[in-house]
Amino acid sequence: MSLKAADVVATALRRRIILGELEEGDSLPPESELLADLGVSKPTLRQAIRILESESLVSVRRGPRGGVHVSVPKVETAAGYAATVLEYRRATTADLFAAAAALEGPCVAMLARSHTADHLQRLRAAVAAEADAVDDPQRLLALENDFHRLLIECVGNSTLRVLCEMVRVVIDAATSRYMSVTRPAVHGPAVAAGARTHRRVVDLIERGDAAAAETLWRKHIRETAAQVRGGGGAEKLVDILG
Repeated sequence: MSLKAADVVATALRRRIILGELEEGDSLPPESELLADLGVSKPTLRQAIRILESESLVSVRRGPRGGVHVSVPKVETAAGYAATVLEYRRATTADLFAAAAALEGPCVAMLARSHTADHLQRLRAAVAAEADAVDDPQRLLALENDFHRLLIECVGNSTLRVLCEMVRVVIDAATSRYMSVTRPAVHGPAVAAGARTHRRVVDLIERGDAAAAETLWRKHIRETAAQVRGGGGAEKLVDILG
């Protein structure tokens, strides 16, 4: 079996997934069909499948209803790899939140300069949902994390969206840890303060005040970082992600 040949086959199948020729949940064609189509040996094809499985692009199910099923690329998978690298490099929560501020701050400014009526409607709806959850800190925190994602989504830059989401997935773990090790009397007001900041940043976006919106958002992320560290949150990501 040639590992290089397996890489070539994996690349061909990966391309079909990326281009949408094979969609989420689809089964790959029967092995006999793939062998004839690709002109390779069984060991080479099976090694190629293992390569794609290691990349979370396919899942192999055993048994009568088994087969090789397609999984589309997910940001969460990339975030998991990124978290492993961050753990290895002994990254701190301070590093993580500083990266979030560096990525999200300019995005908020971009949105203030180029928002649409639809963007404002979606952001206002998200702020209203947060207001309705003010008595449920756990749910409110989840909504606030989603608000960060919505801001980046509205910017419309796919690359920034992926990068921000990778950081946001790890931040979710950090903030959840913070909630688990502090009393409601401590984290409840902090989470509620975050919701108020979200409402204020939407006001600034609507007014088109890019500089003020970015300044407020960076301050908001710094304050969240301080709360997580000061409230018993782990300083090393390895402590958060376990």
